[in-house]
Amino acid sequence: MDEPLIDILLATYNTNEQYLKEQLDSLLCQTHKNIKIYISDDASTNRTADILHEYQNKDSRIKVFIQQKNIGFNSNFEFLLKQSTADYIMFCDHD
Repeated sequence: MDEPLIDILLATYNTNEQYLKEQLDSLLCQTHKNIKIYISDDASTNRTADILHEYQNKDSRIKVFIQQKNIGFNSNFEFLLKQSTADYIMFCDHD
């Protein structure tokens, strides 16, 4: 039996570089491999977007969206929900 697809929705904003890398590494190392990680950055002013693009380039399961202006926590997750196509969704906080 195939594993069901799970979309992981992660909204970020000025996330601590160390914690962001640890979080993404942890998500990618899960035993359930049939995942898509949708990440929307809310117009961060630090290196968050650069790190997200690095990870997207390393793993095809990651899809990054960079907001042009700060839309806030709720709207950022609503944006991610619209991207999801899986039967199962997991919300993941950036901190």
